[in-house]
Amino acid sequence: TTVVPNLGVWVPRDSLAAYDEGDNDDYAVDENGNSESKSLILCDVPGLIAGASEGIGLGHAFLRHVERCHVILHLLDATSEKCVEEYAMINRELLNYGTGKLATMPQVVVVNKLDVAFEDDGEGVDKVRSKDELEEELKQVMPHSRLMWISALEEEGVDDLMERVAMFVKKVKDASAAEERRRDVEDA
Repeated sequence: TTVVPNLGVWVPRDSLAAYDEGDNDDYAVDENGNSESKSLILCDVPGLIAGASEGIGLGHAFLRHVERCHVILHLLDATSEKCVEEYAMINRELLNYGTGKLATMPQVVVVNKLDVAFEDDGEGVDKVRSKDELEEELKQVMPHSRLMWISALEEEGVDDLMERVAMFVKKVKDASAAEERRRDVEDA
């Protein structure tokens, strides 16, 4: 069992190329004081279980890390028979934790393993469900419409996912900064 969330940094390929050419300004900031870099710091919070919001397992410790995030990205395994139920359970835990604020955070759902979940393997093995069926099941429990599909193994859709998530995180951070400025003006 993983006992600590894992942190990682994603840097866009074009930023890496610019860095290699010595043409990268690591310290550029926008009007909100945020880095203009499109890189992202990612926090992998594995193993939330039912009851995590009540402190079962390492729930509170992991959920405290999630509170610091700007966007929650759910990575679902398309080969799992219970991926929709697992996603719904995690969202219930987010809702039940503390004030329920985590459930209102912006979310993106990413379905992984397209390379094996829906392809005919030639051995007559029944797949759990079709892609369309899974999409319909997810849309019934998702409180938003941000759904993406990838194959991490084949690197299919990964760059597009990360670029879109980077843009979405920037949009969320900018909106948050604008709201904070508005509150500061009202309080002044």
